[in-house]
Amino acid sequence: MAASNLNRRQLVTVVGGALGGGIAGALFASDNKPKEGPPSSGAETKPAPATTPWPYHALDPDVTAERAFVGYSKAHCMYGAFEAVLGQLGEKYGDPYKSFPVAMMKYGAGGVNGWATLCGALNGGAAAIQLLSPDPNPLIDEMFVWYDKEALPDYVSKAAKYPNVPSVSGSPLCHISISNWCVKTGKKSFAPERNERCALIAASVARHVAFQLNKQAEGTKLVSALPQEAAGCMTCHEKGSALENARTKMTCPQCHFHLGTEHPKA
Repeated sequence: MAASNLNRRQLVTVVGGALGGGIAGALFASDNKPKEGPPSSGAETKPAPATTPWPYHALDPDVTAERAFVGYSKAHCMYGAFEAVLGQLGEKYGDPYKSFPVAMMKYGAGGVNGWATLCGALNGGAAAIQLLSPDPNPLIDEMFVWYDKEALPDYVSKAAKYPNVPSVSGSPLCHISISNWCVKTGKKSFAPERNERCALIAASVARHVAFQLNKQAEGTKLVSALPQEAAGCMTCHEKGSALENARTKMTCPQCHFHLGTEHPKA
C-alpha cells in the first residue's frame, strides 16, 4: 500500500508494528487531546474556592509568630504576617492555600510601599482574617484595638539580636507606631534595632491572628470596644452626627493634639 493512501489509523498500525505499541498508542492518543491549553504537569491542583472564607485549620500561635519573624527578612511586615498563616496551611494542607500568590503582600512594606500609612503587619493580618474567618469584622476590630492599646512587640524571637523595647502605638499607622518607638528608645527610624523591632511586630501580630482564628473556630466570640477617645469624637464627627465630616475608628488625639483648648467641648 502506498504511503500516500494511508489514513491516520492505518499509519498508526504500521508504525506500531515497527516501533512498538507504546509509541503508536501515544500517537493515536494525541489525536484525541484538546488542542489548546498548556501541557499537564501531572500534578493535581485544586481550584481555589470562588468565595471566602476558606476553611481554617488551627495553628500554633508561637510557631506562627516565629515564621513571621523569619518572613519579615524576606519581604517585610505585611508579607511576614500573612505568609506566616497561609504558608503553614499550604505546607500542611496543600491547595488552595499553597497556590495563593503570597508574594503580592510585598506591597504593604513600610506602611504600603514606604508611605507609612497602615502598619503592614496589621494589613497582612487583616487579609488573613478576611480570607479565613466566617465572621472577620469583629476580629479585625479587636486586633486593631489590641494593637492600639498594648505595649508591643509582645513576642521575642530567640534569633533576635537586640533588646526588645515595647511601646504603645496608640494608632494603627506605621508612621505613628515607629515614631513613638523612636521617642521611647532614642533610636533612629532606619536603625537596625528598628528593623528588628518591626520584624517582631509582624511576629506579634501573626501570633495574635492565629490566636483569634483558633478562638473563633472553638466558638469563642472576640469583641473589643473602640478606643474611648475615638468614641467621644464620633459623637460629633461620624455618620449621623451634627458635623458628619470624618470617618475613622482611630484614636483621634494622636494626630489632632494641636486642637487643645480651641476644640469645643462636646
